[in-house]
Amino acid sequence: MRAPDRRSAELNEIRWWSRWTRLRWHGEGYLISSDSLREPFFNRAGALTCGALESTALWAERRFHSAGLDSTILIFDSCESLRGLVASGYRQTDTLTVLRSTAPLRGGGPQVKVRASTDPKTWTVAYLRSFYGDEALTDLVRPIVTAIKDSKAVTLLEAETAGETAGVLAMFRTPGLVGVYCVGTVPELRGRGVATALLARAGETARAEGRRLILQTLASDGALQFYLSRGFGEVYSKRVLTKKLK
Repeated sequence: MRAPDRRSAELNEIRWWSRWTRLRWHGEGYLISSDSLREPFFNRAGALTCGALESTALWAERRFHSAGLDSTILIFDSCESLRGLVASGYRQTDTLTVLRSTAPLRGGGPQVKVRASTDPKTWTVAYLRSFYGDEALTDLVRPIVTAIKDSKAVTLLEAETAGETAGVLAMFRTPGLVGVYCVGTVPELRGRGVATALLARAGETARAEGRRLILQTLASDGALQFYLSRGFGEVYSKRVLTKKLK
């Protein structure tokens, strides 16, 4: 199955994270923001085309700085606008790589069972333990998960091992695509094939629906080689640039 076009992959990402944040458009540029989730990934901007990046950066910077936040923008590696943004004070802080499944993924831990999630609280707690190490944000995140759970575009998966919820994954559908997000394993149950089992289930679902499976990973998460070793291939990458609030 051929690689997805960049615009389709970008729209899948934007529409998924807009379920967690507020989304604003500026022509071909966009900005997602959250008053509660203050980290950069929930407060960032980007554009669907290279030509829209400079105007998007100016527009987004004003809004982020007025909200007391650093300005973060994602820019395609192929865009020449990078030089102008660096000259204006932006610095690269991370890299986001978009990948697609290139072959069926088999396996996972022999004791790992994957199922569709029916309880927003259980999924939320496993997500927070996987990504934050605690459950402090449960009251904030659970209403978001509850709101998206029943959408036809969304499937939330849970993995169980040794009688415990061990990891989670979210699938988000847009035309022709299934985007995989929030792939996480709770710390004490890592190394048991939990993420592999979740990805295998997502791949089976995507193939059954005739959709291409894509995902994104930040270099800072250290998971790129994991995905490459499990049959994913790189489609394109984006640099994460940040301009500090003075």
